[in-house]
Amino acid sequence: MNKLFEQDLLGRLLEMVHLRYAAANDIDDLSTALPWLGLIRRRAPTPIGRGMLEPSMCLLLQGEKQMLVGERVLRYGAGCYVQAGTAMPVSGQVVRAREAEPYYGIRVDLDPKELAAFMLEMQIPMPVQGNDPPSVSVEVAEEGMLDTFARLLGLLNRPADLPVLGRLLKQEIMYYLVTGPGGPTLTRGLMGSQRESAVNKAIGWIREHYDAPLKIAELAEAVHLSPSVLHRRFKAATIMSPLQYQKQVRLLEARKLLMGGGVEAANVAFQVGYESPSQFSREYRRLFGASPLQDAEQLRGVAPSP
Repeated sequence: MNKLFEQDLLGRLLEMVHLRYAAANDIDDLSTALPWLGLIRRRAPTPIGRGMLEPSMCLLLQGEKQMLVGERVLRYGAGCYVQAGTAMPVSGQVVRAREAEPYYGIRVDLDPKELAAFMLEMQIPMPVQGNDPPSVSVEVAEEGMLDTFARLLGLLNRPADLPVLGRLLKQEIMYYLVTGPGGPTLTRGLMGSQRESAVNKAIGWIREHYDAPLKIAELAEAVHLSPSVLHRRFKAATIMSPLQYQKQVRLLEARKLLMGGGVEAANVAFQVGYESPSQFSREYRRLFGASPLQDAEQLRGVAPSP
């Protein structure tokens, strides 16, 4: 493997992204003409942020980031990519960035049906899963993947070619993802075996009905597992129990509602499924480090109330 060539490709990608931001004024999360492709910039280290990491991959070109997934701390820098095969509540922060050398990342959203169809069409064998591969992993981008991203960013300057060539280049990226060292992580969450399919169905139900009471016995029956097996497999996949996962989803949804303004914390608590506003406030403060009102005001850039 030619390390010098990889560095040249990274430098080329960095220059291409920098040029796109030069015309974007102060926008830091930059969308593109391809709905599944986005660019990320941070011009200073960020406080810890919490959110839902959807199935995706993000290639880091400059700077450094740290992510907490359950009890695992993932720290990665330029030339690495983080990938998630399952929707996961995570905490993360940019730890190295400055105005002269911003944090730059390229994000690709992944769709399970698209990935499954691609692997079947191209007859790509499923990666060997082993014992409980992580739901989120960090890998080093190899030369072929970097070259694909360089061609993809160049394609953005040719809008007429995007509908056809954009799809082909995304397939190249998916190929490198599923055949690379992190393939088991990605395919476990996005496709999975029959046993993993049950966990994915449970995750989907919780995310869709996060505001409803969670009865483990009924959920287990719906996905054709015993409660103990569901608990064990769910925790192996997400590093948390179904109830802990539901709590994270509820609090993240509450934060979205509060950021919109015009709604009281007590009403938000009921909307996301809490029966006790005081319990909601305690758990919200424990997760986000501030009361619901203080956190929402800080996120909206409003001076906190005395």
